[in-house]
Parts: sequence; C-alpha cells; structure tokens
Amino acid sequence: MKIINKILATSVIMFTALVSCKDDSQIVPEWETGVNTYATLKSGSSSGFVNGNGTTPVEVNFRWISIDGANTVNKIEFFILFNETYVDPDGNSKLVRHGGTEGRLIKTIEGAQVPANRADISVSITPNEVYQLYKDNTYNYCGTSASPINVPVFNNTLKPGRTVSAPFVPGDSFSLRWAVYTADGRKFDSWSPSVCTEFPGSNCNFGWSINCPSDLGGTYSFVTTNMKEAGTPVAGTVNGTGTLSVASEGSYRFTDFSFGHFDYVYGDSPALGTLTLSDACGFLSYKGTDQYGVLYGVYTLTVVSVTPTVLTINWSNNYGDAGSTVITRTDSKTWPATLTTTPSGSCN
Repeated sequence: MKIINKILATSVIMFTALVSCKDDSQIVPEWETGVNTYATLKSGSSSGFVNGNGTTPVEVNFRWISIDGANTVNKIEFFILFNETYVDPDGNSKLVRHGGTEGRLIKTIEGAQVPANRADISVSITPNEVYQLYKDNTYNYCGTSASPINVPVFNNTLKPGRTVSAPFVPGDSFSLRWAVYTADGRKFDSWSPSVCTEFPGSNCNFGWSINCPSDLGGTYSFVTTNMKEAGTPVAGTVNGTGTLSVASEGSYRFTDFSFGHFDYVYGDSPALGTLTLSDACGFLSYKGTDQYGVLYGVYTLTVVSVTPTVLTINWSNNYGDAGSTVITRTDSKTWPATLTTTPSGSCN
C-alpha cells in the first residue's frame, strides 16, 4: 500500500509539473491558404497529336481551385514540354527532354480572361505551335566522330519522317504544365506529389503522345520455311490460312503464331496462349507468351520486307523454335508500308 501511495504521489507531482510548465516561445504557425489545379481532356478532342498531321489540336479543360474561396487568380501561364526517344549506339533507349523539366511558355491568360474559381477554360495546343517553340533545338544523338556534335532536331537523318508540316513522329511525347498567380502577389507553380497524383480532382500537368490509327485485322494466307526445332533446322514448307483478329486497339492475335510450325514439327496445337501482336505507330512487337509460358513461349519477330499485299517476317521463341513466314493478305486491305521492327531513331 505504501508503494502504491508513493507512486500515485509521484505521478501527481509529475503531472502538475507538466501542466504548470509552458514555453511561450513556441509559436504555432498560421498556414497560408493555397490554390490547386485540374486539367482534363476536353470532350471531342483528339487524345494526342495525330501522326502526320500538324494542325489537329489537343484541347484541355483547365481550372484553378481555391477550396476555401480565399484566393483569386489573376494570371495563368502555360508551358509545353517536348520529349523524344531514340536508340543509342549501344542499343539503349534514350529519352531527350528538349524543354528540360520546365518546358517553354506557350500561352498566357490574365485579367478578364482568367476563369472564376472552379470554372473551366479551354486550352488548345497544335503541333505547329509546339514546333515554333522548339524548331531551333539541336542535340548530340549518337555521339560518334562521324556524327556532328549537335544535330538539328527537325533535320535529323535518324527521324526522316519529320517535316515542317507534320513535325512530330511516333516516340515523341508532350506535357502541359502551368504557373498560377494570385491577386495577393503569390505564384503557384509546384505542388506536393500527393496533390499532383492522389488528391481527387487535382493534378499538376497533362500529358499526351502521338496517335496512330491501327487497322491490321483481316484474313491471310501464309508460307513458312527455314524452320527450326529447339535450334535444330527442320526441312520442309508449311502452307495455310488464318485470321488476324483484333484483341484491343493496336493489338492483334494470329490464328497461330507459329504459322503451322507446331503442327508440322510436333503435331501440336497452334501457338496462342496470351500472345498478341502490338502495332505502335507501325512498330511491331510480340507481347505475352504462348501456352508454354515464359520458359519456352516468349516470341520475337523481325520484319524482313513489306509490300501492300505481302509481309515477310522471321520469328523465333526462347525454346529455339523459329521460321521465316510470308504472310499474304487475302482480303481487301493492305499492309502499311511503315511496318517495322526497328526502333525509331536507331543510331545503328
């Protein structure tokens, strides 16, 4: 009992000491109110710059938000960032940030042009406007003695598809960012990651890339030669027909990704599984695996040649099966002349 009373008495003294001590030097800060922002694609707008087109805009609805209504925005600056990809001499994919991390000023609205709190304003950006900002940019792409140190971005032999009328090509990407000024003289041009990516109805930039319609689906006949079984050559030729069906936008499934090889060599069912043929602005690649999974069923392909009616490819999987296949259209469609398996802007 004495011990308990002693503990209680000590506790009372300590509590009193804690309550009676106060440090008046500890000042609680008064947090400033702020402004956040939100941009979304305008209904009916193209979701990206259209490949081969310099005039079709991307249209964005933008709003500023003062949650407590204590702020008024009187000026907004919009900046555009332009990035491109290429493949360096070592085969590595590189990203060039031509506008750095800040971008270049493309539009300013102020005064009566600025919308009210939570009201949308439409911001339209065309490829030609972005070109005007970046047309004088240069970059050292391949870094070899045979290559100039700085190459004009829009006169680059790595990207011959660029033209003044259609200056951007697949592999280019863009981002719109902004700076918001309030009537009390403050500037908001950066926010915490949580505000940019996690806070509902708020973001800090809006990005897009190059849109390329894809329409490869249809029927075909094929001839497969130069076959290999687990790396060992197999004599013979396989003929057949099939359908290239649409799995999703820009993604397709052949009736048999081995083009008769599995049946001819193994008496096996067609190579399917989750395999798809991806068409990214004419760049072809295989995604997924056949029914034998990642150990044996990962596929690669190489476009050997393409004409309007005939696509010739070499293909293989990581088990060592391989073949050369000539795929001839049997419908009214044609193979796009731009189909390739070589990454855009390769230094090799």
